[in-house]
Amino acid sequence: MKTLIAPMLAAALAVGAFATAPAAAQEAPKTVMIEDGKPADSLLLRYAFDATWAVDTQHVLMRDTYRDHYLLTLKAPCEALDMQREFKFVPVLNGRVRESLRYELRNYKGAPCDITRIEKIDDTRAAELRATVAAKG
Repeated sequence: MKTLIAPMLAAALAVGAFATAPAAAQEAPKTVMIEDGKPADSLLLRYAFDATWAVDTQHVLMRDTYRDHYLLTLKAPCEALDMQREFKFVPVLNGRVRESLRYELRNYKGAPCDITRIEKIDDTRAAELRATVAAKG
């Protein structure tokens, strides 16, 4: 009897360990959200964006209608990022955006560009980034 219980108990423990392993592992967020310098699971973007600046081919500065600023960081340099052409975000960036979703920047030319980080930034940093864009001409 003892010889039957030990293998069955070992098998039950092994199955239990495999069954709980995925639940214990944390899945990495698809888009990192930063608010007040700290990671957040979501950000509230209010209504719409009334201004957008391409800082470079990997960063986009956006201002919402409440005058809050957000810095979007792309996974890799995005050659399709051209402020002379219209672009959009998929899914649309409005309301509450969540780290569990994958967001893309798209325009009518080139491949979509993955957004890896959305950070709410203060007015001082936003002004510095706008000045950088203005200096480029």
